[in-house]
Amino acid sequence: MVPKACEIGIAITTYNRKEMVCALVERIRQITKENYFLVVCDDGSTDGTIEALKRLGVTVIGGSNKGIAWNKNRGLFFFSNICRADSIILMDDDVFPNMFGWAQEWAYGSYRVGHVNYVPHFYDRSSPRRPMTAMNLGVGHMIGGMLLAQNAKALASVGYMDTRFGRYGHEHTDFSLRFLRAGFGGVRVLWNGEMHNRFYLMDSGIELKEAKSSGQKADLERNANLLTALEKEPIYRSAWNNEEEKRDFLQEFGAGFFEMEAPPLAGTVFNADSYLSLNPDISHSGWDGFAHYIEHGLRENRKF
Repeated sequence: MVPKACEIGIAITTYNRKEMVCALVERIRQITKENYFLVVCDDGSTDGTIEALKRLGVTVIGGSNKGIAWNKNRGLFFFSNICRADSIILMDDDVFPNMFGWAQEWAYGSYRVGHVNYVPHFYDRSSPRRPMTAMNLGVGHMIGGMLLAQNAKALASVGYMDTRFGRYGHEHTDFSLRFLRAGFGGVRVLWNGEMHNRFYLMDSGIELKEAKSSGQKADLERNANLLTALEKEPIYRSAWNNEEEKRDFLQEFGAGFFEMEAPPLAGTVFNADSYLSLNPDISHSGWDGFAHYIEHGLRENRKF
C-alpha cells in the first residue's frame, strides 16, 4: 500500500536491466532503516523487469519508452503528488548503496543545500580528494546525474526535468543548473572575468556499478546545443512540454488522476447573471453568484 507521505522518497530509474535493478532493490531493503518509500520508474522494459519487480512486491510506475527526462519525472511526480516526500532521491539502477544510513545522509545533504549531486571517483572536482559527505560537501564543475537528492521546497522552485531533451543527454545538467539559478545546489564563481558554475557534490555511502549505457552519441551532441539554447528560459519546468505530453504523462498514473487535473471551469466563462437567473433561490438569498457556485453550486451540480 502506498502511503500518503514519507520522509525520504527513493525513485530508481531503469530500462532493460532486470537483474541489476532487482539486486539494487534487495540491497536498499537490507541496509535502509529510515522512514522511506521506494518506487521503480520503468521506461518500457521488455526483458521481464516489471514482472520480476512485482514478484518482489515493489511499486512500479512507468509506461512506454520515453527517455531519461520523462522517466525521472515519473519519480519526481510520484513523490510530489501521490506519496509526498520531504526529500526525493533519484537514482539510476547502477548506483549501489554501501553503508547503513546512506539515505539519511543524502536526505540531510538535500536539507542543507536544496539539491546535491553524486559524482564517481573518476570525475574532476574542485575539492580536494576526500570523502564528500552531507556535513563536508565537495564542489565541482562536473556532474553525472547518477544520483540526485533534492528537498521538496527546493524542488517546488525548479519543477521537473525538461522533456525536450528527449531520450538521452544533458537533462540532468539543465535540472541542476536550474537549481543553481534558484539559489540551491551550488554557487556561481567569478574567475578570470567569467562566471563559472560550481555544484555541491557527495559520494558518501554510494558506489557505481559497471553497466552498459543505451544512450546515443548523436543525442548527446544535439542536447549540448539545446542546453545552451534553454539557459535563459524560466527556471520552473512542468513534467510535460505540451498538452499531448501532459495527457500521456498523467494517464500513466491512472484515468482518475488525469480527470482530477481539469479545473471545474476549464474552457468556460462563468456568467453570474445567468446563474442567478437559473437559480432564483440563490438570487433571493443575497449570495454573490460566483461565490455560491464555488462553495455550493459545484457540489449541487447547478447550471449556469
